[in-house]
Amino acid sequence: MAADTIIECGKGHVFWGTWIPGVSLTTIRLGPRRLGLCKAGRHLSLLRRVDESELTAGQRATLFDAP
Repeated sequence: MAADTIIECGKGHVFWGTWIPGVSLTTIRLGPRRLGLCKAGRHLSLLRRVDESELTAGQRATLFDAP
């Protein structure tokens, strides 16, 4: 059930992460969002799952061109 998912923080950073519905080991669940560490910006933020179709061109380039 766990799979790599595109995650966006409140500041618009996007990164790959594991998002397991109903389970949060390193975050605090707040409804459909979670409070946790943004891996891209290294700050505490509200995180949410994002569908690839919702990404802007800039976010898509950042996400898929990253090493």
